Amino acid sequence: MPSIEAWSAYGTGPPAAQAPGGTAGREESSPDASTEGRLPRPPAVTCRACVVATDTGDVLWARRAHLRLPNASTTKMGTALLVTRRAELGETVIVSGNAAATGGGGLDLEAGQGYSVRGLLQALLLTSSNDAAVALAEHVSGSEKAFVADLNAFLHRLGARSTHYVTAHGLDAPGHLSTARDLATMAAALLHHPVLARMVAEPSILLARPDGTAERLVNSNDLLETYPGALGVKTGYTTGAGDVLVAAAERDDRTVIVVAMDSDNAADDDRRLLDFAFEQLSRAVLIRRTANVGGLIFDAAGATGASPARIVRGPMPREVDVRFHPRLPAELPVAPGEVVGTIVVTGTAGPIDRVPALATGGVMPGSDGGARKMAAGVIAGLLRRVGAVAPPLGAM
Repeated sequence: MPSIEAWSAYGTGPPAAQAPGGTAGREESSPDASTEGRLPRPPAVTCRACVVATDTGDVLWARRAHLRLPNASTTKMGTALLVTRRAELGETVIVSGNAAATGGGGLDLEAGQGYSVRGLLQALLLTSSNDAAVALAEHVSGSEKAFVADLNAFLHRLGARSTHYVTAHGLDAPGHLSTARDLATMAAALLHHPVLARMVAEPSILLARPDGTAERLVNSNDLLETYPGALGVKTGYTTGAGDVLVAAAERDDRTVIVVAMDSDNAADDDRRLLDFAFEQLSRAVLIRRTANVGGLIFDAAGATGASPARIVRGPMPREVDVRFHPRLPAELPVAPGEVVGTIVVTGTAGPIDRVPALATGGVMPGSDGGARKMAAGVIAGLLRRVGAVAPPLGAM
């Protein structure tokens, strides 16, 4: 028996995966050909523009995600993000006559009243208080106009480059526009802010008023108490924008953000889109049948790659570990399609799958007719940063 030397390497990193067969930012109008692991169409939704994304920014599905539309009170996500960067939560905001006159959103402020920044942020995000938006804007920047200029610059830096706001609250105004993709970007930033994330997750709170009484503020996001794992984020409605909802939910250590703009019923649309997203994440294509994930290298005789005997599917983890274990001892000849080892796929929560590894090509003995020394290891061990928008391993 010839001496055989084996080596093995492996790669660990964010998963080389996506929802089955999808492509980056897959639009509903994409071709619907039957292909290996293709992404099925989502359920019927009424939103004029919508997006399904993970908290890492990967888009699982979209419809007109970059269409600029009025977005109503979802504007207040951006307002809250900027306020928390410019003011301390314990600062006192004195309500101006201008802010008190804005009205709308469930908290009727009066000129001269003093509220904490925290209290007004809660009113802003839970009941969509328009007067709280103006009061906070004036407190931070001196005027709503100056605040909106700062807000547009801030959102551009955040990555919401198709958004342009005219007000801090989102009531209909010419030129006040955003996109589903930008709203998802804002929501992801808000959910990464511990204080704001807790606020949008509260079904209701008691807000202390200046006269010593307390007022219960009820979150306008019905999904918080009707959808398992719901995290927030922000509702919106105006005549010009229609029904708008940015929602998020968590399941199996994955967070999904969905946006529905100009819907007949945004809550129903978001519920269907969340269901769709978690279904896809639970059976994502991690490695395609054609992926070259390992190899056998013989001295002068040559080498062959190793591919899985079938598609590897599973829940899309935050990181994936792919190891090729060669079958030892290995002898020549090696025929194409011959089992040459095992591929083991492991996620953050533990083992995902074990599949036979097949030779991608044939290797014949050298001129002396004997088997050569062999080394085996993962050739494609370096896992790229891919997430849900990049091809699964073996798709390129």
